[in-house]
Amino acid sequence: MSVSRNKIIDASVKLFSELGYHRTSMDDIAKEANVAKGTLYYHFTGKGELFETIVTEGFQLLRNQIREVLDENQSPDNQIRSIVRKHCELFLQYSELVHILSNEITNGIETEVLTRIVALKNEYVAFLADILRQGHADGELNPLHYELAAASMLGMIESATMYVIRRRDSGEATAELLHETIDAFVLPALLKTR
Repeated sequence: MSVSRNKIIDASVKLFSELGYHRTSMDDIAKEANVAKGTLYYHFTGKGELFETIVTEGFQLLRNQIREVLDENQSPDNQIRSIVRKHCELFLQYSELVHILSNEITNGIETEVLTRIVALKNEYVAFLADILRQGHADGELNPLHYELAAASMLGMIESATMYVIRRRDSGEATAELLHETIDAFVLPALLKTR
């Protein structure tokens, strides 16, 4: 990946998170990235393609990172803990990207781009639902609507992560407290009691 493309991506994530999709212009992105507008259009045909690229790469990062932490020899509760912990870590590390993924999905985006982004989001939820479904097939998890359970878990992690980020300076909310709190809600709902 070229240096200028990386600079464009980083600048775009920052501006889309701060200003939103609709209010961010290609001129703003070129200025923030410190690249010529021609360089911007060399890499991306327009703002929609740039936004879609960011969202696509964001979901690929999440999927790859979750696959890395899953260990088939882990018990289901430890697999769920690993999934929650990794999401919390990534959501804290990439909070601007998470803000874009959760808040900017429908604001002024071209219909065809929006359709593909919604499909990506649904594919990611289905990926997590398949993990939960396998836990049920193994006899360890409660029967649930797994897509809804996965979407709920993601929503809870995103919301709690944004709370931690806003409270970071006060020292009241920490990454460890975030993990523990999400686990306290998620594990009892998913795991069969013995």
